[in-house]
Amino acid sequence: MMRHTALLLTGVLFAVSASAADVTDEQKQFFDTKIKPLLTDKCYKCHSVDAGKNKGGLLLDSHDGCVKGGDTGPAVVPGNVKESLLVTAINYKDKDLQMPPKGEKLSDAQIADLTKWVEMGAPDTREPAKGKLSGLTDKARQHWAYQPVVKPAIPAVKNRAWCVTPVDAFILAKLEEKGMVPRDGLMTEQSGGKEVLLRRATFDLIGLPPTPEEIADFTGDSSPYAFVKVVDRLLASPHYGERWGRFWLDSARYSDTTGERVNERNADYRFPYAWTYRDYVVRSFNDDKPYDRFIVEQLAADKLTDLKDPRDLAALGFITVGKRGNNVNDLIDDRIDTTSKAFLAMTVACARCHDHMFDPIPTKDYYALHGVFASIDEPKDKPVISQAGKEAAAEFAKKITALEDDNRVNYYKLGGGNDTLFRKNAADFLYVWTMTQPSASAADQKAGGERRLAKKLDQEVSRSMNRANREDALFAPIKRFREGNWASLDYSKLNPIVAAAFKGVTPKSIDEVLAIYQKMFDGIEAKAQTFYKALQAEKTAPTADDATAMKKAAASEKESTSMMMSMDGPSSKGTSPIKGYDPAEVQLMQFPLPLSPAYVVTTEDLRKETDRWPLGLRPNANATRGWSFTKINALQLTDAGNDARAMVVEDSDHPHDSPVFIRGQSGSPGDMVPRHFLEILSGGHPTAFKHGSGRLELAEDIASKNNPLTARVIVNRVWLHHFGEGFVRTPDDLGTMSEKPTHPELLDYLSSYLMEQGWSLKKLHRLIMLSKVYQESSKTITAYETIDPENRLLWRANVRRLDFEAMRDSLIRMAGKLDETVGGQPVNIVDEPYSYRRSIYGYVDRGNLPELMSHFDFSNPEAPNSKRSSTIVPQQALFLMNSPLAIEVSRDVLLQPSFQRGRNTTDRIYSIYRTILGRTPTSEEVNVAVGFLSHENLQDATVVAEAKEMTEKAEKKAEERAKRAGMEAETSAFSSIQNEGEAVERKPLNAWETFAHALIMSNEATYIN
Repeated sequence: MMRHTALLLTGVLFAVSASAADVTDEQKQFFDTKIKPLLTDKCYKCHSVDAGKNKGGLLLDSHDGCVKGGDTGPAVVPGNVKESLLVTAINYKDKDLQMPPKGEKLSDAQIADLTKWVEMGAPDTREPAKGKLSGLTDKARQHWAYQPVVKPAIPAVKNRAWCVTPVDAFILAKLEEKGMVPRDGLMTEQSGGKEVLLRRATFDLIGLPPTPEEIADFTGDSSPYAFVKVVDRLLASPHYGERWGRFWLDSARYSDTTGERVNERNADYRFPYAWTYRDYVVRSFNDDKPYDRFIVEQLAADKLTDLKDPRDLAALGFITVGKRGNNVNDLIDDRIDTTSKAFLAMTVACARCHDHMFDPIPTKDYYALHGVFASIDEPKDKPVISQAGKEAAAEFAKKITALEDDNRVNYYKLGGGNDTLFRKNAADFLYVWTMTQPSASAADQKAGGERRLAKKLDQEVSRSMNRANREDALFAPIKRFREGNWASLDYSKLNPIVAAAFKGVTPKSIDEVLAIYQKMFDGIEAKAQTFYKALQAEKTAPTADDATAMKKAAASEKESTSMMMSMDGPSSKGTSPIKGYDPAEVQLMQFPLPLSPAYVVTTEDLRKETDRWPLGLRPNANATRGWSFTKINALQLTDAGNDARAMVVEDSDHPHDSPVFIRGQSGSPGDMVPRHFLEILSGGHPTAFKHGSGRLELAEDIASKNNPLTARVIVNRVWLHHFGEGFVRTPDDLGTMSEKPTHPELLDYLSSYLMEQGWSLKKLHRLIMLSKVYQESSKTITAYETIDPENRLLWRANVRRLDFEAMRDSLIRMAGKLDETVGGQPVNIVDEPYSYRRSIYGYVDRGNLPELMSHFDFSNPEAPNSKRSSTIVPQQALFLMNSPLAIEVSRDVLLQPSFQRGRNTTDRIYSIYRTILGRTPTSEEVNVAVGFLSHENLQDATVVAEAKEMTEKAEKKAEERAKRAGMEAETSAFSSIQNEGEAVERKPLNAWETFAHALIMSNEATYIN
């Protein structure tokens, strides 16, 4: 840091002499012909105000920018080539600092010119920069997304007969401008169009494939309202909330874990009650809760006076299910980022360190919201929002009590065992402690190390002795002897037993001092063992009279001031208020690890107390040492007898504004900022929040019809999930760096419609899905591919890949095993034994997302993400090919009623096609299937014989894997939860099962046409 500061000052001094006024004609000619064109061509695209980019914090479009440099220091130090990072970068001397990047190295002549320019003092003829890279401009404020929503008139079109809803008119108007004519749609297409449309709509609204019976009903319904009935049926399905709730959970960065695996070793890694927020979201979508109310509840449910259902308190999980860590400002940043992206599609968190570079969001706006979220707390006791049944609750209580009792036993076993081991070898432990102090000589350090090895002293006991440095009442004699200042020993401040032991003694060696200590600790050993039993038996707090009596007893023993203070509460200084025990003896018995009586040894108290223990004794994830915290956490998360609780927040007792943190550093506070909404969405003059933290006022500002973003944001996402792309392809950022909407008038029409219809998302779905554009075929038209290759004008339907949840859920539904229970605690959806619940109920681990979910592009819960990526990787095909789940589904398809009812081979082929692909096979496909089955039938006996040994090995591996997973779940706080049940049977597929498996692996099964 000092180096960079010095260089910067050097650069400023040179800059004075190299200003435009001082540049010679020769220097001007050189800069204008050699350097300026080079910087413009090679550097400005990443480092200029006009380009809107300053990668690495560096701007090179002005002399000041070059001298100031970026995050790594000054780019140019005029006259000093060696210290100019620009010269280092263009020479590729540092692998981590190369410009231009990606191997686009400058030519030798260009490098020579830039080097010469720096040697000349970096003469520069450019005018000073007219501005800085900032979004606080009139141009940014006029961005379309920040303008009021105005409902446009429905456009006039030539082909009015094609239009069914206003949506069609807006789409058709754009197509007619290009001379494009859309198709009639799937409802009138003869070759299975209705089957394609039914499959599309069913996956879109409930995330599941249609059943053979639903296919038959729809294709057999010739009424003009056949598809209307389908849409209404799907919107009324409880599975609708599961499908669309999952989309929202991506925006809310939902997870069942904190994701923090390092610092909070003793805290629960898994949220026991995050699932209540997930259930709230599902229920809200199923109930068609007005979207504006949905917003307000997630930020301020506890502040609402008309909250009728206590389960709606779980809405506050939006705030609390995010990632955790030790830095409170990072926690607040996560909440600001999620709130602004999820509801507003604004990247407010970019203003944490400086004014937003692209959008009109000053740093003060960030810290206005920082004050809101800094003024809330998470109460220790989470409110019960739904009670378990009496029998289940009683059984759960028994299990929890047993685990808590196990923890207490382990607490006294480990803590008491540690102290016992110390007392047994007190002289040796104290010798090593005193000889290895930082102030000890090298010889003493060596002697202490040798004693530790020779005596094989327990490392955890040594680590637990950190209190010895501050326990003068016990160890002042050792300190005074080491200082050579024995005469200064103040016996009145010593523990009475220690004082008595050393009274009149003038030791001549450290070993003599330590021998006295060993005798002291040996003398209390028997009483210490009975004391531990008394601690465990003391399950009721002492009365006020008992406490007073014990204090008087301590005073009568002339206890030291520190000893007296220790009697004010359990374990405050290593003594515990247990009747019949001399406090002086207790202080000795409670070293190195003080233990508390059973009446204060709750699960939370144990966490806090053992957090001060040596690492090897703590209940962390990698060294459980017999602790039951992981089991308690897992039981709370998975046991049906546990009451459902909401992860709520509440306003702190003293809500407060936040200062601006200069450059985002909390140690550099600037001006105080009143809590308020964003300036750009408040007419330029935000009003300070007045009530508590300001959460309710913030929520109401976000949910207001006057807010130009809120309706546009959710309409854009709904369109995205129906058509594969939104009007704007960045659903979490509608700011100035986003593209313009493909259909801005339709976006505003639908946004107005949503608000007019009471913020009903189901009505929005209905309007969109009953349009002709939604019902288009995905078949291409070659001429149109040239005009609109990305299909942004929607002249056809987009073929879309199933996401992870729809893919997995469709497999389970094909097998007839889908558990249709709505809501509940999470399950493991990737490992055996398999759960057949919908994927939305799967356990999501922020810190270790299962590989299967990652392979299928599951949203990373580290941050809000309303649009998942879509990749094609070999692991996806390998899962469908080799997964026991996919194999089991291939067998179960044949158990379905439609297959069992088949009277012949053709009927059964039809059944499998409709179950897996949702359509009727062509005659050619039937013929191919018959030939395939005939061939495979001849191979069945051979396959079974040859696979016998392989099957046995697979069964054994599955058993070993399940056993290993179960053991990990028992001991590791970071492991996934495990389901109960049996593993899938390993055996070869017969001909029909192989045919079903082949269709499951087909592209058609994993795409929506």
